[in-house]
Amino acid sequence: MARNAGNILTQNVMELLEKEPDGLEFAEILEQLSQIQDVGSERGLRSLINRLAKEGKLIKRKGWSRKPGAQPYVYCHPATQPRQLEIPGVKKYEICTKTKFEFDELDPAEKKREQTAISVLKSIASNHLYQERYVARAIIEVASELAEKNPVDLVVEMARWVVNDLNRLADEIEYKLKRGATEDAKTVNLKLDSQLGWAKRYFQEFWQLHARVDELPGIMELPSQAKYFRLYGQRARLDEEKARNQLEKRIFGGRLIEERLLPTDLHKAAAGTDASVADLYLDHAPGSFIPPDPVVVTSSAAALIFNSQNGLPQEEYQDFDIFPERLSDYDDHTAAVKGLVLSPTLLREDHMDEGNLPHSRKAAMDLRQYSQDYKIVQGGANWKRLIGDSTNYKPPLIIRDGRVFPSVHRLRDYERGGLYGQIVRNEIDAFQQVFTSTLLGSGLDIVYGAAVKNPGMSWLAPLVFWYLHYKKFSLDDLEVVKEPKNVYQYSLADPAVSHLLFLGLAKKSKIFVPQRLFITCRVMRRFSDIALEAEEMPPVISTTDDEIRLVDENSTKDWKKFIEQRLAKKKKQHLHNTLDIDDYRSFIYLFSNVGVSMCYAAPTSVYKDLYDSDSAGHFLLPRLEVAINTERLEQDKEHERECMDGLLSWLAAGHIDLDRCHTQSGFDTGNQESSLPILVPDVIVHAHEAATFARSRLGEEVQDRIRELIAELRKRLGKRY
Repeated sequence: MARNAGNILTQNVMELLEKEPDGLEFAEILEQLSQIQDVGSERGLRSLINRLAKEGKLIKRKGWSRKPGAQPYVYCHPATQPRQLEIPGVKKYEICTKTKFEFDELDPAEKKREQTAISVLKSIASNHLYQERYVARAIIEVASELAEKNPVDLVVEMARWVVNDLNRLADEIEYKLKRGATEDAKTVNLKLDSQLGWAKRYFQEFWQLHARVDELPGIMELPSQAKYFRLYGQRARLDEEKARNQLEKRIFGGRLIEERLLPTDLHKAAAGTDASVADLYLDHAPGSFIPPDPVVVTSSAAALIFNSQNGLPQEEYQDFDIFPERLSDYDDHTAAVKGLVLSPTLLREDHMDEGNLPHSRKAAMDLRQYSQDYKIVQGGANWKRLIGDSTNYKPPLIIRDGRVFPSVHRLRDYERGGLYGQIVRNEIDAFQQVFTSTLLGSGLDIVYGAAVKNPGMSWLAPLVFWYLHYKKFSLDDLEVVKEPKNVYQYSLADPAVSHLLFLGLAKKSKIFVPQRLFITCRVMRRFSDIALEAEEMPPVISTTDDEIRLVDENSTKDWKKFIEQRLAKKKKQHLHNTLDIDDYRSFIYLFSNVGVSMCYAAPTSVYKDLYDSDSAGHFLLPRLEVAINTERLEQDKEHERECMDGLLSWLAAGHIDLDRCHTQSGFDTGNQESSLPILVPDVIVHAHEAATFARSRLGEEVQDRIRELIAELRKRLGKRY
């Protein structure tokens, strides 16, 4: 009988909300249901509604009220929520979020790892036993032992193991060839080539254990191809002393994972920023032969959250620009280079090759988000309460949705001609402008951070899988990572591995305090690490004696000489270049001054419901980043930690939320069964809500502005449509 009554109550809730397109607050649901049936206790009804929302059967979002303070939640039936705006003159209207761009950039192997993570964690929750679950259990079990290890020692030991393993495969190939097992040798050769490529990406490109350059010996020297082991007798080599010296510049923290109490009163408020791209596919006139290329329109948004103080509720504000103001003041080209609107006609006239089109959209979206960041830094954001007053407050903490570094960051793209090159240069210039405004070295620094929901490469997971293999870790008499190939082809990515490690620590410590955080060691990447091609690393310059030496990474003078010699080489090779040395100022500054410190972290309190149960809901973790001034770091060793603590203190103050809209396997799909939420700083979720405000809340007002935009575009394009 009780179950039947619960089913009837659920059915009545769903039917009630299906009649309310704008949704209802909990108090309104309680009031209306009470008129038609006995709903039992208020607590029971609230539990039911929250469960329906968690299962994806209802949509839970922040409501809108004229009252000050925190806004109530509104519950909606999924069927009442429009997928797209229906706008006259627009054939199709698609919005692409910053997180979707990050997901699309992942290589197939990383995507597969993230999808495997969903399966593995769900299998733990449902107590299904199969091979992958042993890996997850092993990570949980080994967490306490692994957490105490020095991360520099681990990377050096792993690098030594990889060098020996690659040489072992080369010896195996020679042995098989001597015995006439040609086909077997080819199979091993393919494996060696694959693992050699991974070792270059992980150790040489990420950890910067650079290769030999001419007569300059490297730190980790790897043959270019597997066949060179056999043809020229080459072998992989590692200079462990140099490797240790290099890693000590890049890794902060003496333990792989630490538990640390963070202050909760560092920041009065924090801002989160987000951006998106809208592709408007315009209806063409009858008989038109013009292809349905999209008009690309970018938008940015931000959310501001003030801490609760003196018993007052948390205050929330938003600042957003759905479409560019005064669009008619710009010609096509100016609107494009500002990252506002990219028209298909202009892109065709610019002879932009097809491969650069998605990069142009990413660069334009980044440019728009950096412009939003800069407006906040300068105190120019017009923060509006959802309905009510406004403020021009300048927060001491900014957290981006997406990477700190620009999405389009290669030097080769910066040097491109035409419209594409101009957009990229403006994107880089905008990033440099924000950086110099946040970390000028004064006592009024603004912490500039980010939450990356889809990291492009895992740096923690390979270490963990290698350790499991190296220690021959077993469960139920089964060696979990038995084959060496599983070190290179690790099955889980960082967002899941970090979560499992923290879960293992939580099961041991059982201390669940919000201000106490699990934090991995912090890893630094310089802007130059990602801006140069692999074949340009490590960067070198020629001396007056016609010798070469490594660039001093913190020297503006060295980086300027690097660019000058690059330009001279292009001129000698008769390669066209539209820039001169003065045009590289932003790049030279970023090379010598800008880095990012990254880690994975979570309050211990979020593991309270997981430590003694395998059935509670799991989640994934984003990579947390903060911008750091590498020149300043040379004089002040605490600079990096102070920046990271500035971000982590926001989490310690309880400002966390589960992002259910953007996961590693689903984006605004409403399919909660194929995804896991990501634990992010709360301002990120609010910034996303602001960024999608146009789609979900502004209705006719937004449609009117889009109609005006279409009219303006058609006016410019004349009779082409």
